[in-house]
Amino acid sequence: MPIEIRELIIKVKVEESIKPKAEALDISMIKETVTSLCKKEVKRQLQKFKER
Repeated sequence: MPIEIRELIIKVKVEESIKPKAEALDISMIKETVTSLCKKEVKRQLQKFKER
């Protein structure tokens, strides 16, 4: 049975940085983090579904 995720909540904390602005974003780390969070949410939803 498919699981539908209806909303995606992305929380960020924006702070003023003292580091130089030329620092590049680590896209692979961001992708891994988002993927990990999505997997955890899917597992949580599956567990919740099994408990019903």
